[in-house]
Amino acid sequence: MPREKLERKLNLKPVCKYFGPKDTEAKEDVVLLHEELEAIHLMDSFCMYQEDAAKKMNVSRATFARIIKSARKKISLALITGNNIKVHEVKNEFHIALCSHKQDELDYAEAEAEYIWIVFIKDYKLKSQSCIKNPMYQNEEEATCNVLPDILHDYGVNYFMIKDIDYDLKISLIAKGIYPILKEEVQLENLVDIFQ
Repeated sequence: MPREKLERKLNLKPVCKYFGPKDTEAKEDVVLLHEELEAIHLMDSFCMYQEDAAKKMNVSRATFARIIKSARKKISLALITGNNIKVHEVKNEFHIALCSHKQDELDYAEAEAEYIWIVFIKDYKLKSQSCIKNPMYQNEEEATCNVLPDILHDYGVNYFMIKDIDYDLKISLIAKGIYPILKEEVQLENLVDIFQ
C-alpha cells in the first residue's frame, strides 16, 4: 500500500516575484518554484539545519535536499548568465518531461527517443499527461543540447527525467530553468512518489 502523500507547508509570501539584472537585458526567465524559495528562506535566512527545515516544510530530508539543491543551482545560474528569476506563483504545480519509445504507454528512454511525455502534477497528484514527437528522434544534424531545452521550455517543463545526461544538455536545461533528475527507472504510476 503506498504511503499517504504529505502536503508541503509553504508559509513564505514573497513581496516580489520577479528579479533581474539592471545593467543588461535578460534573455530568459529562470523559474524558482515556491517550495524552492521556501527552502532557501529557511536554510539561508534562518540558518536552519536541513533536518529542521524539512520538518518545517513537512517533507523528508532527502526531498528537502533535492529542493534546496535545485533552488541554489537556479539562482547561481541566473546570477552568472544574467537571467531573470521568476518566482512560481502557484504552489505544488509543475510539469515533468520524460522521453519514451512508445506513444501509448511510457517506455522510459534516452533523450533521442521517438516521443516526449509531458506530465502535469498539481498538489502532488497526476493531473494530466500528453505526448509529443521528439524533434531529436533520428536527428543527426542538430545537437540535443541546442534543440531539446527550447522545446521543453516552450511546454513549461520544470523537470526533465532521464537515465543519464551529458554535460552540455544538463547545462542547457538548467539555463532554461529546467532541472534534470537522473533516474534509472520510472513508471508513470509511481512518478508522484519521486517528489514526496
